[in-house]
Amino acid sequence: MTLFSVLLLANVLSAQNGTLEAGIEHVVPFKLFKTKKDTLKAQTLLRIDYHNIEKFGKTDPTYTYVAQLDFEGFKSLIKRDNNDWVLNIGYLNRANLFYWNGGTLDSITMGSFELNSNFTGKFSFGSEQLIDGRYLFLKFSKLNSRQNLEKGQFVLYGQGLENYREEHISKVSAKTISYGYLLWGAVFVGVVISLIFYRTYRQPEYIYYSLYAVSLAIFLGRNGLGWYEKYIGNFSFSTFLLNNTFELLAGLFYVLFEKYFLDTQKQYPLLDKAINVSIAIFIVWLAVDTSVILMGKYHLHFVLLDIRALLLSVLVLFGVIYLLVNLRNQLNWFIITGSIIFALGSLLVYASGDGNYLRLAAVAEITVFSLGLGYKVRVENREKISIEREISVTYLRLLRSQLNPHFVFNALGSIQHLIIRGEQSNAIYYLSNFSKLMRYVLESSNQQNVLLSEEISFLEKYVLLESLRFDMEFNFSIETDDSLVPEMVEVPLLLIQPFVENAIVHGLLPKKNGECYLKIHFKMVDSEILQCVVDDNGIGRMESQAQKVGRRRHKSSGISIVEKRLNALRQTGDQRQTVVIEDKFDMEGNSMGTKVTLNLFLNSISNF
Repeated sequence: MTLFSVLLLANVLSAQNGTLEAGIEHVVPFKLFKTKKDTLKAQTLLRIDYHNIEKFGKTDPTYTYVAQLDFEGFKSLIKRDNNDWVLNIGYLNRANLFYWNGGTLDSITMGSFELNSNFTGKFSFGSEQLIDGRYLFLKFSKLNSRQNLEKGQFVLYGQGLENYREEHISKVSAKTISYGYLLWGAVFVGVVISLIFYRTYRQPEYIYYSLYAVSLAIFLGRNGLGWYEKYIGNFSFSTFLLNNTFELLAGLFYVLFEKYFLDTQKQYPLLDKAINVSIAIFIVWLAVDTSVILMGKYHLHFVLLDIRALLLSVLVLFGVIYLLVNLRNQLNWFIITGSIIFALGSLLVYASGDGNYLRLAAVAEITVFSLGLGYKVRVENREKISIEREISVTYLRLLRSQLNPHFVFNALGSIQHLIIRGEQSNAIYYLSNFSKLMRYVLESSNQQNVLLSEEISFLEKYVLLESLRFDMEFNFSIETDDSLVPEMVEVPLLLIQPFVENAIVHGLLPKKNGECYLKIHFKMVDSEILQCVVDDNGIGRMESQAQKVGRRRHKSSGISIVEKRLNALRQTGDQRQTVVIEDKFDMEGNSMGTKVTLNLFLNSISNF
């Protein structure tokens, strides 16, 4: 509160209460006594030899302290405004205030651990409650062993100021509340994003990030929650235990997040060993320290707390330096930046005593880690796409290496057939066309796709050679729609040939009567789909299967390979890509051949 606000408030209360002193805070002088005994009788307090606070140093959880609060300097004020004063003792874990009550010495419990959510640290009184007309006695214990008793203050102010505070100022400052909500907001956004990532990628760092963020929010962001103060209390024993539990859990989940986020087992073996040791220490420490608190061994707890702070500082410092020295990828910077920000927040809290610095640091760190997760997803997706593309290209090369021998085997068989029959001219003609086909295959061996015009030329030569091989005649045609420009469209290499081969070998060749024809038709179904139809009037698949009964079954490796190629194209292209094989029948149910329809998505082909 600024000096102007204090003066304004004082003047307002002075006008209301008729006294300037009632509107400002007064520090009450006191003397101290400490003892190992916790069962001091009320009357004993009056006979204790109290001493100045300079000799007591810092608080010790193993001692009970008694403060003799001296109101001698405020007697005139208190008498003038009787029953209109408030004593604020601050945050004490266990405390009993002794006062005069109708001729007897009475007491009221005021410790935060004892009152829990009902704790206020305030006692309203008048001059008649003062012992010997000037004293109040406060018996207390302070679990924190770091607080210097010389800096301890017990504050006296008028009831008017208390009323003003209750009406206009929250028990927890508006700044703390706003920072608490800011922290919870950052945690909510980060956790939602990380859980979405986890559902997609199933990697443990997303879970550990979420657990770390939630633990940190519970540890640092509870004071801004009204329901928590109402039902549990900001200074209760439950809060003391929760602070310790979730601080340790936050540390545990932090190192687990770092372990999987950076993949330390593979990338940073030395750091991974340090993290594994830290994980074991955190788990054991959590069990031991929680037991110590539950047993009331607070002095031991603070010893463990000091050791823990030192170990964490060493671990964080080692991790940051190690990652700076071994800067293998950009992910390191997210851990380094987040850790440094949180460490700076901790130092500012230690220097200023303002916990809001740590809340702001936690918000910044959680945001940095969230950005790190997003960056990691981006990098891994790029790597995955690159790897999948490389695998697909390698796989198709392997499939082509299987397809080419398949075609060569059939072609050489045809040459052998012609030579045995003594048809030298046909054999030479076949060899000439075969050499052109082989040159086409070899020259395109490093390509996934070829122009449709080139594929059509290849199919024409192939069908002509197959007709010579089987010494048969059939009508053959390859047609394209007027809207289709074969020189401008690409198709997968040797994709259609196996279906043409099947139509000839298994459909037309076994046909004994009637005209034979084979038609291949290319057309654009829409702007993306190129459709190829291979249509024959052979014996059909059912009759072909029937003729194979009793003979050694032979599965066409060409068709099988094409199916695998189409599956490979599906992985990098549109899922709608299909191959449809139809059997044709006349009105009487007789077979009229087979029709194969291939729908090729040009986007997937060009991307492939």
